[in-house]
Amino acid sequence: MLYLILKVLFLPVRLMPRRLELFFGAVLGWSLCHVVRFKRRNVRRNLRLAYERELRNGRMVLNELKKIERDNYRHYGRLVFELLHIPFDAARFAQKNVRVHNIEHLKNAMSKKKGVFFLTAHMGDWEIMGVVAMKHKVPLNIITKYMRIKFFDNIWVKSRESYDIKLIGEVPSARSVLKALRNGEVVGMVLDQFMGPPIGERISFFGKPAWTIASLAWFVQKTGAVVIPVVNYRKKDGTFDLILYPEVPFEKIGSDDANIKHNTQRYSDVIEKFVRTCPEQWIWVHRRWKRVKEDETSLHSS
Repeated sequence: MLYLILKVLFLPVRLMPRRLELFFGAVLGWSLCHVVRFKRRNVRRNLRLAYERELRNGRMVLNELKKIERDNYRHYGRLVFELLHIPFDAARFAQKNVRVHNIEHLKNAMSKKKGVFFLTAHMGDWEIMGVVAMKHKVPLNIITKYMRIKFFDNIWVKSRESYDIKLIGEVPSARSVLKALRNGEVVGMVLDQFMGPPIGERISFFGKPAWTIASLAWFVQKTGAVVIPVVNYRKKDGTFDLILYPEVPFEKIGSDDANIKHNTQRYSDVIEKFVRTCPEQWIWVHRRWKRVKEDETSLHSS
């Protein structure tokens, strides 16, 4: 019943012209930055950490960093409106606003019959990718964290499942992931958030120590599954380009542990390229480098 009530309440979002939605999103983003100051300290700290080298050698000036910050908050405001489409209106929104590029990379990967991982990040409107997967009849599983507030979590779970997305809880997930791969399905893996030991590996991200979940490399080493990078970027006109890239082959350099760390770094390098392409569309609010001070010296000496 509450789901239906919310569907009615959010009807204006569905009917709102896209240009108006983008305008109100930009206004909301400005408010988040300058009035609410939503996690602005995190954003500024992360941007300075990521682009410290460029600022130091003169390849970037502080005004460029401030522009990324402003555009980043504009992105958050627009993202709020776009995410409101997911529970009730995502199929129509995706049909109208998302263009898919290089789908043949996924077809080639699935033909190997070993299962596929989508390597992705919180870029653009990342939630819309699951809706597009339904359109192309991709058997998609998403490893996800559940929301603390059960009411909102139920809505989000119901909306995702309505688009034929299978949800795998972050803990425990290994058995469900292995089953999906054995069935030749696709598992979405987001690799741009902090994950400390023992699950995470300390690698480099933007030249800084960053603890990153290592389970993707572990699964690939165990199963031979194919890793396909996929990302989407919002364009100036409000539409999105969803881009699939060729397979990232697993490289063996030594022991199992060494292989896992080496390939986790390679996967993270892919994510870094995504972020550098459109830095204003990444989640700089997240504390990606939580242990940077204590880890930085040992990273450069290792």
